Amino acid sequence: MDDLSQYRADLDRIEQRVAGELVLGRTRVRILAGCVALLVVGLILPQASSVTSLTSIARWDAETVALPLRIFDLLALVFGVLVPIVALLRRRWRIAALATLGTGAASMIGLFAYWSQAGADVPSPHVGLFVCWAAVVLSTVAWLPAVLAAPPLRTAPPLTGGVLVPRRGTR
Repeated sequence: MDDLSQYRADLDRIEQRVAGELVLGRTRVRILAGCVALLVVGLILPQASSVTSLTSIARWDAETVALPLRIFDLLALVFGVLVPIVALLRRRWRIAALATLGTGAASMIGLFAYWSQAGADVPSPHVGLFVCWAAVVLSTVAWLPAVLAAPPLRTAPPLTGGVLVPRRGTR
C-alpha cells in the first residue's frame, strides 16, 4: 500500500502543477510579445514635450510632468513589460492574471495621463504616450481571454482519488 499511496501523492502533485498552467497559442504569444516590444519603443519615445518615460520615472522633480503620467509610465514598465515577460516565460495563470489586472489599471491611468497632459499649462502629450497607451490596451485585450478561459485551480477532486485507494469492504 505504501507504493500506491506514494504514486497517488506524486500524481496529485503533478496534477496541481499542471492545473495552474496557462496554455497560450502561438498567435497570442506573438501578439503579447509584440505588445511588449511596442511598449518598450513607446517608453523610449518622448511622452510629453522632450520628457521620456525614463526621465519621468527616474527624476520626479525634473520637469512639469503631471503625476498621472508618472504613474502610468511606472505601471506600463512594471505590468506592461516586466510581468508579461515573466508570464510568457513561466506560463503560470497567477502571473498572467497579475499582468491582466496591471495592464487594465494602466489603461485607465493612461487615459488620466492623457487628460492631465492635455492642459494648457503643462507640456502637451506626444507620440510616446499614445504608443504606450495603445500597447497597454492591446495587451489587456490579448491577456483577458486567455486568463478568463483557464480556471486558476481545478475544484474537482483529483483523478486518482478513488482509483488507487481500495474501497471499503474489499481487499
